[in-house]
Amino acid sequence: MGLRVAEILKMPILVDASVLAGEKGLDREVTQVTVGEVPDIGDWLTGGELVLSTFFAVETTSDAQVEFTRKIIKAGAAGLMLKPGRFIEEIDPKIIELGRKHDFPIVEVPSEVRWTHITAEISERIVGEHVALLRRSQEIHQRLLEVVIDGGSWQSIADTAASLIGRPVLLEDSFHEVLAESERSEDEQKLVAEFEELRKSAAAAKEKPARAAERYSRTPLRKKETFPARVTVPIIVSRDTLGYVSSFEMETELNELDLVALESAATVAAVEMGRELTRMEAETRLRGDFVDDLLGDEFDGGPTMLQRASFLGGDLSRGCLCLIADIDAFGEYVRDKALTEPEVQQIKNRFFSGVKQEIRSHHENALLTPKSDNVIAFLPPLKDGDKQLMAIARATALRIRTSCRETLPGITVSIGIGRFHEDPLETRRAYREAQSALQVSQRLGETGAIATFDDMGVYKLLLGALEEDPEEVRNFYEETIARIEEYDTQHNTDLVGTLETYLTNNLSVAATAEALFTHRHTIRYRLGRINDLTGLDVHRSEDQEKLGFGLKVMRLLRR
Repeated sequence: MGLRVAEILKMPILVDASVLAGEKGLDREVTQVTVGEVPDIGDWLTGGELVLSTFFAVETTSDAQVEFTRKIIKAGAAGLMLKPGRFIEEIDPKIIELGRKHDFPIVEVPSEVRWTHITAEISERIVGEHVALLRRSQEIHQRLLEVVIDGGSWQSIADTAASLIGRPVLLEDSFHEVLAESERSEDEQKLVAEFEELRKSAAAAKEKPARAAERYSRTPLRKKETFPARVTVPIIVSRDTLGYVSSFEMETELNELDLVALESAATVAAVEMGRELTRMEAETRLRGDFVDDLLGDEFDGGPTMLQRASFLGGDLSRGCLCLIADIDAFGEYVRDKALTEPEVQQIKNRFFSGVKQEIRSHHENALLTPKSDNVIAFLPPLKDGDKQLMAIARATALRIRTSCRETLPGITVSIGIGRFHEDPLETRRAYREAQSALQVSQRLGETGAIATFDDMGVYKLLLGALEEDPEEVRNFYEETIARIEEYDTQHNTDLVGTLETYLTNNLSVAATAEALFTHRHTIRYRLGRINDLTGLDVHRSEDQEKLGFGLKVMRLLRR
């Protein structure tokens, strides 16, 4: 958006100047003007300068003058103004040819025009342009800031930024999930979809994204083609990238004010994200304290508990059902991916937000809280009571699992659901049941499972016994299945598998042999070995129950 060479040439003082070369480079931005009357001027340039020279400090040879010009071009100058008459009679054709080759403006200035007049007028224009840019930048930032101050949404930020630059604008979180997108044409919609596919392919190839320290990143849709391109500004909160603001270059580049608008949108989005993080942290702390007090038996189910639950947005006055969603093996996932703590927190926040969204769709008065890599939800009965509550809770669990699979690739979620308890005094029990269902599922090695307390069967008793007296449970395992497992390990056999299949097939030798593709005599031999190893008779009902319990304990202890 700065001052261009072409604009400078329109100034009255340069009305008689002639462009000898580099017409295609007249749109170069001029950051400052300098008189280049020292031979090593190229070493002092930083880029964007309009250099004025009479070749006073340059040898009169053609090679020296060409080399002087080449260094200026290499340094990234915006253009070169030469004034013949005193130190050179005319501009060497080789210099003109060099300018044409690099689309670098070479301008001849009449000898009577003074450098001091040119530098004064150009500098005044540059300062004026900077002041105007600063003023307009402040106006843009103020307009976007007012959107947030007035309680505007993500959509308001995207729409306002789009109206300022006249291009589509996209707001995304750190996982590139769309928070808001401005209205766009059908062609623009297709272009955005193409860029999304490009981003996904780059992520699959593990290409590194732009660093947060960069002002913005520019990604062409196709290699070796300038347009179309996506320009993205990161949303930074406390040095962490929490999202992105993007726009698109169809046929022309974004100018400086366009970039200012995107950066301002990112700034106000960061303000809003920071505010949301603070609010979420406060709510999480309060909810976490409540759940800790609840599970620590600090409440009697009376007014204090119900009032605190109501303050946190939950209604437990008519009882509840508890649902616990847990990220499977999250610690292993973090280690395998070598995630940083901010990345871990982003995943947890995303997980909680996804679970919250699914639960709120049916349970407006549910009480939710994240706890480590869990989300705990207490679901009150619906308008018609608890009749459909379990069915809806199961359906909600399915949606949570599906949603997390889509938004958090590589992560699976297991969910435990307890029974409905009408009495608020049983809220703690509702939690314990959901926790037990989840623990049994995980101890059995299941991932992505939805387990209910009612479906646990005898496992609920075994888990309770394991928690109350783990040594006694382990002794029972040692007296039953441990000896068979040890024999299998030493002799490369599968007596445990045979026993499981035999009990599953209602003690039928024939059915067991068919399931294992083994002769019935072999099955009878294996059952005999089990009798010898354990001292238990697989044909006696009492011993069958012991062995069945032993197998279940084995599964629980494997976790």
